[in-house]
Amino acid sequence: MDTLFSSLSLLPIIILLVVSLLRGVRFGVYAGLALTIVLFFVWESHLIALPAALVAALVDTISILMIVFGALFLHQHMEQTGFITRIKASLATVHHHPGFQFYFLAFFLTAFFESVAGFGTPGAIVPLLLISMGFSPILSIVVVLLIDGLFAITGAIGTPVTAGLAGPLDLSPQQVSHIYLYAAGFMILSGCITLSFIRHFVKNERPAAAGTHGWKLFFALAIPFAGLSYFLQELTGVIASAIMGALSYFFLFTNRKIDWQPWLPYALLLVLLLLPKLFAPLASFIALPLSFHEIFSSSVSASLQPLKSPLLPFILASFMALWLGKSHKINLKPVLKKTSAVFLVLFPSLAITRLMLASGNPGTPSMVESMSLLFARTGDLYPLLSPFIGVMGTFITGSTTVSNIIFGPVQFTAAQNLGLTHELILAMQLNGASLGNAICLFNIIAAAAVAGVENYSAVLNKNILPVLCAALATSLTGIALITLL
Repeated sequence: MDTLFSSLSLLPIIILLVVSLLRGVRFGVYAGLALTIVLFFVWESHLIALPAALVAALVDTISILMIVFGALFLHQHMEQTGFITRIKASLATVHHHPGFQFYFLAFFLTAFFESVAGFGTPGAIVPLLLISMGFSPILSIVVVLLIDGLFAITGAIGTPVTAGLAGPLDLSPQQVSHIYLYAAGFMILSGCITLSFIRHFVKNERPAAAGTHGWKLFFALAIPFAGLSYFLQELTGVIASAIMGALSYFFLFTNRKIDWQPWLPYALLLVLLLLPKLFAPLASFIALPLSFHEIFSSSVSASLQPLKSPLLPFILASFMALWLGKSHKINLKPVLKKTSAVFLVLFPSLAITRLMLASGNPGTPSMVESMSLLFARTGDLYPLLSPFIGVMGTFITGSTTVSNIIFGPVQFTAAQNLGLTHELILAMQLNGASLGNAICLFNIIAAAAVAGVENYSAVLNKNILPVLCAALATSLTGIALITLL
């Protein structure tokens, strides 16, 4: 397959992105889906793979909707019991400056939830708390997703590296340590760029929230993250978040007397999400998949891990809120209405990914494999593209881990052929894949749905420039390091 034909594999991504920015995400996903279906047959794909891919996309959609439903269910009952109002009052007492309150919640909770649970959990929880403080839904989603894009390198206790790179590429423990170290360094650089944009967004909306608090809290989190990454690896995000919380409590809080009761449902949620990471038998049990092998006798398979989803922890935390708030009313109508609305945008966007992966036949590569071949031909320019490949992988798949699984082997092989340091190139892939969470349509749609926002493209418009700038800075720094190593 020649380079020109391989270039066609990029068209669905280009159309999806451009139309989403110009006309909105709804137009973008349907335009991208229509083009992907056409190209699906240009790739000489088996006919039966088309409905099989759509069924697989439906399974993926259900997996994400479980998170959306759970987050909405919890927030509905936190509001119903008055706990959101009490949390807002509680935050106002720990520090007089609204900027400190905003950045503390955004950095601490986003990094902690991402490091413990992954699965888009921060976007389903943290924006709602920021909104309760008086910040706009768009700004709240934008900030949380940008911060999430920094710390997804250790998401879900290291799954992006463990399952995305180390396992498939058979990396040694020493190689994994170096990947974490390089990626943490890239994260600090990306964080400085991202935070500059965040402060600009915040200043435009709430000048009173401007100040230096964002920088103080970022470095209170980023410095332990970078310093411990080589040794703690997958636990880095959890421990660094805990250190940042402790430092803030003892040195930055102006009042340490906090009304803890409204926070208890979130504390229970954290405990439930962390338990499987601490007890291996429980982790094995909840990881049991509901599998759909060779759908319609095709090569397409899909699986769902209903117990590993945060849905059950969300529901249990909701019942705790109802119990503590002495309320017995369960209101499902607004939760179901918002959840069903998400399906109309989420399913076609996931269908694009599934069709691209299922395209081709045993004699021809899939559209995704064609992209990989195209990137591998760039030669000496490859290090410049490396983080952007990671970003694109997360943009089209919705997962840092899956981006690493698909494009990690491409990055590894390219590094080997070009005589580059494998760990450095894979760290650039990891950093780019992590940044991609901020513009990934699945994260945007899920977070927006929970926050009651329908203008998905407003989030994408704000986040795309910070992500591209951070990825470019990673590229240039990586190239500089290549010349030194």
